[in-house]
Amino acid sequence: MDGSSFPESERRVKSGPHVEKKLNAAFVRKAGPGRHADGGGLYLKVDPSGARRWILRTVVRGRRRDFGLGSANLVSLAEAREKAFELRRIARSGGNPKVRTREDEGKATTFEELARQVHERKFKDNANNGKHIAQWLRTLETYAFPTLGNLAVSEIHQDDIETVLDPIWTSKPETARRVLQRISAVFDFACGRGYRATGNPASGMLGSMRPQRQKPEHFAALDYHDLPDLMEKLNGSNVVGALALRFTILTALRSGSVRFAEWEHFDDTLTEWTIPGSLMKSGEEFVVPITTHARDILMVVREHRTKSSPLVFPSPSNPRKAISENTMRKLLQSHVQGVTVHGMRAAFRTWAREDAMAPDDVAEMVLAHAIGSKTVQAYNRAKLVHERRKLLEKWGMWVMGEAYKYNDLADLDREAGRRAIKMYADE
Repeated sequence: MDGSSFPESERRVKSGPHVEKKLNAAFVRKAGPGRHADGGGLYLKVDPSGARRWILRTVVRGRRRDFGLGSANLVSLAEAREKAFELRRIARSGGNPKVRTREDEGKATTFEELARQVHERKFKDNANNGKHIAQWLRTLETYAFPTLGNLAVSEIHQDDIETVLDPIWTSKPETARRVLQRISAVFDFACGRGYRATGNPASGMLGSMRPQRQKPEHFAALDYHDLPDLMEKLNGSNVVGALALRFTILTALRSGSVRFAEWEHFDDTLTEWTIPGSLMKSGEEFVVPITTHARDILMVVREHRTKSSPLVFPSPSNPRKAISENTMRKLLQSHVQGVTVHGMRAAFRTWAREDAMAPDDVAEMVLAHAIGSKTVQAYNRAKLVHERRKLLEKWGMWVMGEAYKYNDLADLDREAGRRAIKMYADE
């Protein structure tokens, strides 16, 4: 990196001569956030998180450059001064200190420091799926950092990683695989930067670990026959959590899309909802037909809308923020223990197949699932809005316990099907 990477506030250094060897070991351990000069272009950089590292600023072939000399947890003040002196000597002789630092930096960078760098770079411009972004680092903090965190990235071997994975490999198989995947991503980055000469120690480990026999757990779903009773209980409350949960069930969408829905995403008549790609798992815009019962909920919510928030279901404590992801889950489990909000989508899919006998492509499109191969998706421009509206209207009748309406509509569908079969047979 070069000098322009420092914020302006950090590039301002007090005028006057730079006294050599201004720092001491005690100060290095306790220094607060900021950039602290030792002299001769050597600085201790302390992040707000408390992470501290050495940086040398010097001139290389007429241009000012900054070179990382490693973590202050691994490189002592004396070692940092020695490295700085050597790199300044290389620069003065016309050489390139970067060649030397790439060889040494892996020995002076801890796994935790590099993992946090990878996490920041990986998700820097990605505001979607904040839960996944947080979990990416949290799994490493929980399982990997206690063992690997303070080790230099150049000195970690496969047996070190096995020490991390072995206790959870069969007891938490999905978590263990994710931890391995994220550890591997950190070492891919280390190898790309030249911090390791022996390659990625996590490569090939998935095939060499013992079998994981535990089947993956699925989201707990409520039997669709029990949904009318649940909705009857929820209808007795107009708190934002209950309204959001009812709307989520009626639209069969993921809770994240509902939690962050804004009024500007709906048309004026509240009959169509255009969800921006940033709120969809697929990353693509999705149009949702709003049915009778879902619209009724929006009408109730709109009566209590506040100008301070663009959100349809804002947090009661802070209208500028969406309701917590736990709000609907806790409310649902207060009525039916062990069931998840995501499981409502599974209930819809089972109902669509077993009771409504809906075409698979229509049911899958309601759930915003990709249909067919990528080639098929590229040529399938049909959004099936009319078909989805019809299916969701029937779903609304079912979950709201309107059996008389639902059965009449189902009879009409069956009669239309019989007529179509007879016409085909007569041709």
